[in-house]
Amino acid sequence: MTTVLVADDDADHRELLTLALSRFGHRVIAAADAEAARRALVGGGIDAALLDVRMPGESGIDLCRRLRADPVTAGLPIMLVSADVNGRRVLAGMEAGADDYLTKPYPRAELCARLEALLLRRSRSATMPSTAANAAMLAARAAVPLPPPQIERALPRTA
Repeated sequence: MTTVLVADDDADHRELLTLALSRFGHRVIAAADAEAARRALVGGGIDAALLDVRMPGESGIDLCRRLRADPVTAGLPIMLVSADVNGRRVLAGMEAGADDYLTKPYPRAELCARLEALLLRRSRSATMPSTAANAAMLAARAAVPLPPPQIERALPRTA
């Protein structure tokens, strides 16, 4: 069972998200603002975060940016959720590091399908070597000298 953090200042929306995600088999931790969301993340065990864009104090976009800057949460799948369909706001969310941006209203099935896609991508990337590991491996290979090529000497032909 995956654990999903839902950060939204609207209690009704938190409840609806909790109900929908629970029905799809997820455990939900709800937070009313960015500060409560950060406290929940400190405990660990959260597999993905759904952040409302417009929250009092720190916005979901700002929280996303902070989570991406922290090595502990940098790889956390993050979906921003908002009724704001302004192209600049969506772009700002993606530039802050969000993996997805879902606009309200949305069908519950779409929410869950997008969340499952994020979780699947995360599990796939966890099993693949990281870019840093690949770079280190390639550097190590390049540092090992290759044996000199064998040169065949032509023997004088006898006629």
